[in-house]
Amino acid sequence: MTVAIAFNGGAYGTYLEWCLTTLTSSDPIVAPFTKRGNSHKFLGNHLINFSNWQDYNTSGNVFDFFRFHPKVQQEELISNNLNEVCKSVDSLIYLYPDKNSILLCINNWFFKIHDDWWSAQFSTYVDPDKIYNNWPVNLDTKIENIPRWIRREFLSYYLMPGWFDQVEWYHPDTWQHDRCYVVTISELLYNFEETLSKLESHCNLKYSIPITELLPFHRQNLQNQQYLNEDLLCKQIVDAVVGGQEFSWESRSLASESWIQWQLRNLGYEIRCHELDIFPTNSVQLKKLLHII
Repeated sequence: MTVAIAFNGGAYGTYLEWCLTTLTSSDPIVAPFTKRGNSHKFLGNHLINFSNWQDYNTSGNVFDFFRFHPKVQQEELISNNLNEVCKSVDSLIYLYPDKNSILLCINNWFFKIHDDWWSAQFSTYVDPDKIYNNWPVNLDTKIENIPRWIRREFLSYYLMPGWFDQVEWYHPDTWQHDRCYVVTISELLYNFEETLSKLESHCNLKYSIPITELLPFHRQNLQNQQYLNEDLLCKQIVDAVVGGQEFSWESRSLASESWIQWQLRNLGYEIRCHELDIFPTNSVQLKKLLHII
């Protein structure tokens, strides 16, 4: 019996594999959580990408559970990769963001996986010339020393389109498979017991312990999630700015500030952000910086 978990970075794939591994084991429960708020104390079987899955599939190894990212390169197609994986596993769990967990997922990807997401992206996926050729930055400025306002403005153009492409938003609307069960992030976080019960049935698993034994660990996991309400809050910020309502907030992450700038642009507003390293924390202050595109 082999169960695969497909998920994009920051979408709790490691946590879900820990849950299923723990529920089907007779070993003592060991919490997987790190200080960063992820579940990476649990190693499990992370194949990382489709290419590594291909190597695993021809290796003769058989895991009860493994997890992987179905798309890490722009030219890949999630449907093609998932169809191939489904041929060789008994069940596939497709863990996917929903509209209420976009910024939760993005902030997790941004802050909980890499020590320095910015530098990691530019060393692997993004051409640094995109910065040096389009913003007032000396060529001898290291990528990790790029000012915050330039990072934010660049990400307001790059982050959301890149992320939407990575997850092929909203992919479950266009792809289904008999061996696949789709679980949204909100279902895993907020409907925990029922979701795991459905997975036991769909994947033909037999849990060795009751799901209730994981509830204290799940509560701890929820407490660890710094960005649980980020989607709602950032939407409130944009609505207040555009609607002219007074609203204040605490400083947000660079990823969330970039989303706010991106969303305001979608609504026809640009921010006068030159050298704006400290982002406003009040709707009135932010609105004063807007101009209509």
